[in-house]
Amino acid sequence: MWLSFFITGNALVKTLIKHVTRRNRGDVAVREEWIECESILFGRSTACDVQLVDPRVLLEHARITVRSEAVYIEALNSGPLSINDNLVEIAKITELDDINIGPFKVTVEPKKNDTDITVSVELISQLGDELENLKATAKTEIESVGFTKRTWSWAAFVTVLVALLIGPMVTSWFMPEAVVNVEQASTYDAAVRPTAFWTSGSISGAHKFFGESCDVCHEKPFVPVQDTACVACHQAIEHHTNPILFPTASFENDKCQSCHKEHQGNQTVARNDQGFCVDCHANLTEQETSTTLRNVRDFGTDHPEFKPTVIIDAAFHVMSSERAIGASEPPLENSGLKFSHADHLREAGVQHPKRGIIDLGCRDCHVSDEGNVSMLPISFDRHCHQCHTLSFDVQLQGRELIHGQPEELFMQVSDIYNAAALRGGYEEPDAPIIIRRLPGSPLKDEDRAAARNWADEKSAEILNGRFGKGQCSECHEIVENTSTEIWTVEPVYITEQWYPKANFDHGSHSDVGCRTCHDVESSTTSSDVLMPAIETCQSCHGGEIASNRVPSTCVTCHDFHTHGMPPLKPLQSTASQGWDGHAPTRRSNIQTLIGASR
Repeated sequence: MWLSFFITGNALVKTLIKHVTRRNRGDVAVREEWIECESILFGRSTACDVQLVDPRVLLEHARITVRSEAVYIEALNSGPLSINDNLVEIAKITELDDINIGPFKVTVEPKKNDTDITVSVELISQLGDELENLKATAKTEIESVGFTKRTWSWAAFVTVLVALLIGPMVTSWFMPEAVVNVEQASTYDAAVRPTAFWTSGSISGAHKFFGESCDVCHEKPFVPVQDTACVACHQAIEHHTNPILFPTASFENDKCQSCHKEHQGNQTVARNDQGFCVDCHANLTEQETSTTLRNVRDFGTDHPEFKPTVIIDAAFHVMSSERAIGASEPPLENSGLKFSHADHLREAGVQHPKRGIIDLGCRDCHVSDEGNVSMLPISFDRHCHQCHTLSFDVQLQGRELIHGQPEELFMQVSDIYNAAALRGGYEEPDAPIIIRRLPGSPLKDEDRAAARNWADEKSAEILNGRFGKGQCSECHEIVENTSTEIWTVEPVYITEQWYPKANFDHGSHSDVGCRTCHDVESSTTSSDVLMPAIETCQSCHGGEIASNRVPSTCVTCHDFHTHGMPPLKPLQSTASQGWDGHAPTRRSNIQTLIGASR
C-alpha cells in the first residue's frame, strides 16, 4: 500500500499534487506540483500547502496527517468535509477515496515514481452558476415600493439637510451660549449642544479654554483653518533652521496643519511620528550638501553617535561639537579647571576638615533644578568650599582668601597685611618688633617705611607661596607674567548643556543610577567628557516600532522649532490690523476668552 511510504513524526513527506482542469470541449489539463511537508494543509490562504482559490473554501479548511502509519483527514474551523458523499469531521482515508472540500474534489491516487503520496484536485462546482441562481431569486426593483429613484434621492437629501444642518443651527439659536469659565466648566457638557456632532473630535488640552468658540480658528464657514488664525496666538513660533542657508527647510508653502492636527483629544497637536522627520533627514546630506548634520532613519537601528558640544577655549567661550563619543579622537573639554572624579569618589572616602572621612556621591555636587530636568551649575561656594577652605595664615584665624578675580585677591591680601602692620599685635616670631608691638600702639614716623616694606614682603610671600598661587593651582591653570612677576588665573567656563539641540529629562530617569550612564570612577582629569554613548541609550530606547524597548521617535528628544531662528510665519503688520496682525475685533474676542478662563 502507498500508506507505507509515509513516515511518522516530523519527517517530511514528498507529495505530488495534480491540479485537474476540464475544458468546455472535453479536454483535460493537468498541472503537477511537488511539495515536501510534515502534513498537507488545504485552504484558501496563501500559507496552505494546497491553495484552493474559491470563497466557498475557508482560509484553512482541512489537513491530511499521518498517525501510527495510517493517513487521516481532519476538517478545520468547522469547514464542510465529505468522504465518499459522507460528512465527516475526522476520518481515516485510503487510496482512491473521493474527498469533497467545498466545491473541490480531492482524490488520493496511487503513488507515482519516487513520491510518497499523489493527490489530484479538481473544481467540480463553478461559483458563477450559484451566483446567478441567487441573483435570479433575489431580484428586487426600487420601484416596487411605490417611489422612483429620484423621489427617494430628494427625500434623503432633504432629511439630511434638515436633520444635520438646518435643525442644529436653528436649535442652537434658542440655547444659551456656553460660557467658558473655570467655575462652570465642570457642569457644562459640550456634547449636549445640537451642533456637537459637527466636530471631528475633542479639542486638545492646550486649546480647551476657547474650544467651544469655533470661529477663533475657523474664520470662515466650510473653509479649512488658515495660518493667520494660528499665528494670531503663536506669533513667536520659529523656523526649523536658517532658511537662507538651508532652502529646503524653509517650509514656506507648508501650512501649519501639515504638522499640527487638532481635534485629536487630550494630546499634543504636533505630529510625533518618525516619518515626520525622517522624510527629510534620511537623506539630508544629499539635499543639503553644506550641512554638518548626519543622516538618520531610526533611533534604534540607524542613528549616528552623539557629538557633545564642549568648551575648547574657556577665555573666549569657544565651543565645538566636531568629535563624537567613542571616536579615536574623543571630545575633550578645556574648561580651565583641574578636577578628578576618581579622587573625589574613592571607596575609602575623602577627608572633610570638620566631619572626618566622608563618602561623596554624585548628588553631593550635581543638584537638579526645580523641574528635575537638568543640573544646576557647579559653584565653589555651594559645592567646594566646605571641604576646600581658603585659610592662608595661622595668625589670622577665621580669615580666608576670597574666591574671585586674581586682581581682587591681590588687593585683599595687600589690605590685610598693611592693616596688620599699622595695628600691630601680629604674633609671628619672625616678624619685626614694630609689627609685634602691642595692638593699638602708635607707629613712629621712622618705622612706617619698614612696616610698609614688611606688609609688601608678607603679601608677596602669601600670594606666591603654597597658600596663594599654590592653593589656586590645585584647581586652576596659572599663567605667569615674567615681565611683571604677577600671576593670574586662566578663565573658567564649564559646559552646562552638552547637547543644546536635544532634550533630556533627568526626572524621568530617576530610577537609574548616575553611574549607569556616566563612567566617572576612572576619570582623573577634567578634560574627560563623561557623556554616555548612544548604545547606553539604545539599551532602553528603540525606534518607533520597537517592541522590546521604549519606542522613541525623533521628537522624543528633539524640538522642531529652533530657538534663535526668525519667525516661521511672520505677521504682515498694517495700520488697520490689531496687535496680532488681525482685525481688532478678533483680538478682543480672544482676549475675552482668555480672561474668562482665568
